[in-house]
Amino acid sequence: MLPAIKILLIFILLKSISIDANFVTSDYLQNAYVITNQNNLQKLDSAGNLLFHYNQNRFGILKSVDATNPMKIILFYPDYATVVWLDNTLTEVGLFSLKKTGIFSSSAVCFSSKDNNIWIFDDQEYKLKKIDFSGNLIIESSDMFQLMGHAVHPVFMIERDQFLYVSDPEIGILVFDAYGTYKETLHLKNISKFTVINNEIYYWEGKQVFVYGINSLEEKYISLPENDQAIDLSIDNNLLYLLEKENLKLYRF
Repeated sequence: MLPAIKILLIFILLKSISIDANFVTSDYLQNAYVITNQNNLQKLDSAGNLLFHYNQNRFGILKSVDATNPMKIILFYPDYATVVWLDNTLTEVGLFSLKKTGIFSSSAVCFSSKDNNIWIFDDQEYKLKKIDFSGNLIIESSDMFQLMGHAVHPVFMIERDQFLYVSDPEIGILVFDAYGTYKETLHLKNISKFTVINNEIYYWEGKQVFVYGINSLEEKYISLPENDQAIDLSIDNNLLYLLEKENLKLYRF
């Protein structure tokens, strides 16, 4: 891989919001979603105003939020193998236990915008499975252990532009087509969270956001605003949501 090229961007701070949280993501409407350290979900607009919140502790720790479709937001509670979905006001619309579908352990879940269903990685069978919101199995991949010759342990996955991207920090980012067929492995390791925009993978490391071209194989990087307390971040539509220990900062670039 060639040396990364620096991208010069000017970040303009729009707002700093006092919040005690550990996770942030965003949607294409420029809303932010944060998981607080009290295990609650909050939705904020691009001006930093709190719009809605969702409080629920029946299923353990809320690990991830997928807001690919802001009208059907996917919440994943791995402790109880439970998926919950909310509408755009963070009102609970439905939920199901993965155990009822025969999946007893899963570490990664995401929304499929191709057909409005859910991708799940079955940790025990080493398979990707797509299920509908009634828990019916639609697609099942090959056994990843047999296919790759070793165990796969995903921590995050996301579907974009008809492809499914699955991150195993020890292996890299595995790419699958819309039917769960393995295509290739991008050797980007130690990545626990990322996004894909216009065939580029954005991931965060230290004080920089790296941008990897899936087709060009070029890597660029963006230096973040001076910050020593960053916990998480999300980038979308020329907005940077930078989560610190006690604040969420919104930047435009």
